[in-house]
Amino acid sequence: MAFWPTKYDDSRRRRTPPLPTQAPVRTPAATPSPVSPGTASSDPPRGVAEARTALRLAQLLRGTITPLRGDTVLEILEPHRPRLVPKPVNPLPALVGKPQGQMVDALLRPIGQIVTDVLLPGVRDHLIDRLVAGRTDHEDSLPGAVDLAEAMRALVGRMRGAGKGHLQAVVAAIETDARTTADTLTRDTRPIDVGGIDRLARALLRFEVRRMALEVLGGSGALQTVIYQSRRLARYSLRRATEAIEGFVADRGLKTLHASLATLAQADGLIVIALRNLDDQEETKEESGPFVEPADRKAMNDWLSAAWRLSDTLFDLVGKAAAGGELDDLLFAALLRQLRSLHHFCADLTHAGRPAAVDTLKQRLVNRCDMLARLTGERLVEALLAKPADPALARRLLARGRLLAQLLYDMNRDEAVEELALRIVVAAEALGEER
Repeated sequence: MAFWPTKYDDSRRRRTPPLPTQAPVRTPAATPSPVSPGTASSDPPRGVAEARTALRLAQLLRGTITPLRGDTVLEILEPHRPRLVPKPVNPLPALVGKPQGQMVDALLRPIGQIVTDVLLPGVRDHLIDRLVAGRTDHEDSLPGAVDLAEAMRALVGRMRGAGKGHLQAVVAAIETDARTTADTLTRDTRPIDVGGIDRLARALLRFEVRRMALEVLGGSGALQTVIYQSRRLARYSLRRATEAIEGFVADRGLKTLHASLATLAQADGLIVIALRNLDDQEETKEESGPFVEPADRKAMNDWLSAAWRLSDTLFDLVGKAAAGGELDDLLFAALLRQLRSLHHFCADLTHAGRPAAVDTLKQRLVNRCDMLARLTGERLVEALLAKPADPALARRLLARGRLLAQLLYDMNRDEAVEELALRIVVAAEALGEER
């Protein structure tokens, strides 16, 4: 059934000639101000009140319709009633005992105009601000975007399609923003800086919310666009991380060290990106052969190969320093931080489809770090027992042993920590240092 604007008693207008007024014209959904991808606007989203009311209305209409519930519906809609729309009257007391469908239709007739002209446009603007412009309210909790999308679709269904244009406007805005965001981010060729990986991870999480909203709203074409752009962004993110750590393997200069440190320091962001990539591999199940490797799998394999080569480079440098070689203490600590981040990535990447290479790399990191700890402890004792003793070397090894002990502690290597800590305590007492 179609819902038309309610005709109300105009006898007062016939008695008093109305002044000429211009009919209000509803403007289409305003396009939110563009913001850089991954950066949320500081302005709160529009339509917060309408969004909350729409969510509550959808919940009320899902339950058993009674005259008392009809009163609640009219009560929550009253603040949104336009001035020229007469106050609705609850028709349900006269329909007690009638089928639920008939009672719902009767209740929707007097409130239809409020829903289509006020609530749905407000929800439209609210969802666009949340999912496209990235606006939020830091001082007040907001209803979930996916729950709102579900409520919007339910209300459009209740209204027999009336207001569907507002739903389609949200779908179109999400699809356009997904393309724009992916294009902007994947064109960035600047070196990875502090926060760069986390920005890409946050962008992927926003794609995940868009995807869930579109699954609820029913935009199949837009949904496929978002899925494709999300896969594209995940592959790009892994490639950028691979390039950053490959640079240090090839050069070992300060500039490449900074890029590698900045990348691995964002291990949580790397885990988000890797999880998205592994989900993509499971969902697509691309065919592979001896000459064809799926793009998603190739991006992951390239990243893991680069991480393996990086571990070789790190252990080469750290091993020489652990044996007493000359190396700046700050650089030694920076190398250990990269080993810690690699282990954190391997240990916390929990996914049913995680490659076996992740477990192999994790075990290799553990074994090599245990060996480094034993080597440092042995060299520390040798430096103290040498004739003559070498206090400078012993102090250098003592400082590095403490850093290695912290690394082993973070890797949950309790036995190796105890063994190294015992030698550190003895050496500190022999050198007259406090523990």
